[in-house]
Amino acid sequence: MDNYISEIFGRLDIQCIREFLLQGCNEVEIDSRSYTERLSMNEKAMLNFLHSKFPDNEEFEKVTDKIYDYAGAMQDVHMEIGLQCGFIIAMQISKNTKPDNQ
Repeated sequence: MDNYISEIFGRLDIQCIREFLLQGCNEVEIDSRSYTERLSMNEKAMLNFLHSKFPDNEEFEKVTDKIYDYAGAMQDVHMEIGLQCGFIIAMQISKNTKPDNQ
């Protein structure tokens, strides 16, 4: 029994919870980099790749504008979904923590 409980607390990491909610799996390597580092590294890789494919600055700007528009829409939608999920979870926790006589 102790091993089972230890495993639960061993998976208690926001990245594990994220993977379970988004991918339905609980296997994840924890990324210890900051949010800023994780985003910056991927942005640099994307921009370097796009510069190699679109050396013309005007064409590069058109492509990156579309990518940033898409990323912004994804960010907005996922933030709204996340807020709604958080609210639903908070309501469930509130309901589950009320004494039986209420």
